[in-house]
Amino acid sequence: MNNKDKSEIIKILKNLVAINSSYPPGNSTQLNKYIFNYLKRAKLNVSLKGPHKNKLSLIAKNYNGKQKSIVFNSHIDTVQPNKKDWITDPFTLTKKGNYLHGLGAVNCKGSAAVQMYLASQLKNLFPNLKEKISFTFVTDEENLGPDGSFYLRKKKLINPHTLILGAPTNNNFIVEERGVFWASVYVKGKTSHAGEPHKGINAIEKANKIIYNLQTKYRISLKKFNIHNQLSTMNIGLMNGGHNVNVVPSNAYFQIDRRITKKEKVDSSFQELKQFIQKYDPTAKVLFDTGTNGFSSNKNNIYLNKLYNSYLSVKKTKPRFLSCIGVSDGRYFANDKINIVNIGPGDGNEGHRSNEKMKISELFDYYNILCDFIKNL
Repeated sequence: MNNKDKSEIIKILKNLVAINSSYPPGNSTQLNKYIFNYLKRAKLNVSLKGPHKNKLSLIAKNYNGKQKSIVFNSHIDTVQPNKKDWITDPFTLTKKGNYLHGLGAVNCKGSAAVQMYLASQLKNLFPNLKEKISFTFVTDEENLGPDGSFYLRKKKLINPHTLILGAPTNNNFIVEERGVFWASVYVKGKTSHAGEPHKGINAIEKANKIIYNLQTKYRISLKKFNIHNQLSTMNIGLMNGGHNVNVVPSNAYFQIDRRITKKEKVDSSFQELKQFIQKYDPTAKVLFDTGTNGFSSNKNNIYLNKLYNSYLSVKKTKPRFLSCIGVSDGRYFANDKINIVNIGPGDGNEGHRSNEKMKISELFDYYNILCDFIKNL
C-alpha cells in the first residue's frame, strides 16, 4: 500500500463524514450521489435501490445478473450527534495524533471509505478475478429499519453466499450474533380525579407492576438460555403514560428490547414474553415491533479461513473472535445458511459516542487485509 492509496482513503472518509446522513431522518441522497459519482468510472455495475427516494442503498457489482456472490457491506447512516458534547465539528474529519475524529468515522464510514476505494480499484488490482463480488453501501441500519439491507435481500437484489460486514471490530472477527426483537406494551386503566384515586384505575401503576415482575422473575428465567459469554437479556428502553398530573392515568406504554441467544427463536421468545406479561395483566396489549434471529457461521468455511490467513499475513499475529454486544445487518440473513463475517476498522465502543475516533493504522490494515483476501480467492 503506497502513500497515494493512504491519502485517497482518508480523502474519501473526509468527504463521507462531511455529508450529514444521520438518523433521524437518515437521508442518504447526497451520500449516494457522491458514492455513485466516485464509482461510475470503475467499470462496475452500479445501481441505487430502495423503497423511498430519500433512503436508497447503492450496489456495485463486478458482474451482471443475480448469481450468488461475496457481498461486502457497510452502512452509511449514522446516529444524530449531540453537538454540545463534541470538541470538534462532527462533520469535519479532524486528525489528532494517530486518530481521525468525526461522526461515523468508526461506525461505519471508515469501512465504507476503504470498501469504496477497493471497489474503484477492483478491475485494476485484480484483472483476472473470476469471483463474483458485490459492494453494498446501505441506509437504515441505525433505525433497525426495512429500507436498507433488509430491502436488498427481500427483493433479491443481492444474493450472498458470503456476507462480509464492515462494522467496527478492530479488524478482528465476529462470526456469531444474538437475535433481537422489540415489543411494545400498552396498559389500560380508568380515569378519575387525582383527589379520589380509588375511583379510577392507575395504568402507570399497573405498568409498574408488570415491569417489576419482568425485572425480577422474568429476567432470572432468561439465564437458562445463556451460552458462555452470550447472554439472553431484556431492557425497558422507553416508557410514557398519563396526560395530566391531577388525573388518574388511563393509559401507559413501554417498549422492551430483547436479545436472544442461539438457544432461542424470535417467534417463540416473543410469545413467551407476551404470556408472561398477560399473566399479570390479561388486558395488556403486547405487540411485536421488529426482530430477527441470531446467526452463527461455520468457522471452518473456506472464505473465513482465507480472511483469517489474510489477517495473519498483514498483522503477523492471529485475529481474535469477538463476542458481539449489538446487532448488525447480518441478522437479516440469519435464516439463509450463508457465511457471515463481521470485520471492520475501529473500536466498537467508539460507535454512537461523541468525539468518535478512528485509529488511522486500522484503516490501512483493513484495506491490506481485504486486498490480500481478494488476491487469494
